[in-house]
Amino acid sequence: MKNRVKISIDGKSFTLVGEESEEHMRQVASYIDEKMAEVREKAVAVTMDSSLAYVLTSINVADDYFKEKAYVAELEGKLQGLTARVQDLSAKLEEAEKSREDAENKLDEYTLALENGNGVQLHLSSAKNKKGKK
Repeated sequence: MKNRVKISIDGKSFTLVGEESEEHMRQVASYIDEKMAEVREKAVAVTMDSSLAYVLTSINVADDYFKEKAYVAELEGKLQGLTARVQDLSAKLEEAEKSREDAENKLDEYTLALENGNGVQLHLSSAKNKKGKK
């Protein structure tokens, strides 16, 4: 459904027609009107030449767009890095959980063997031996 919205930019009235919501179209028009006001305040030459004001406003809006686009690309890069880190940590967590389960199973076996009176010989290695092997 197409929406029709009357807006004002640089003191001139326009009717926008589009698929976007009225609120969105009003926000866009307000942003352009603010940029136009900034250009008019900063450049004396544009008071006499409206087309120059429109061109400078377009350049300012394009500059904002490219800065935001670069920022989004930077955030996407950071997101990819964080996603890779999460995957790595998830794999390490799964590995640690498997080791814990294996240790619990061995402990259960030893406990059961001791309860049944079977002689179980435990081979414990010291922490120094494990560290030295790495």
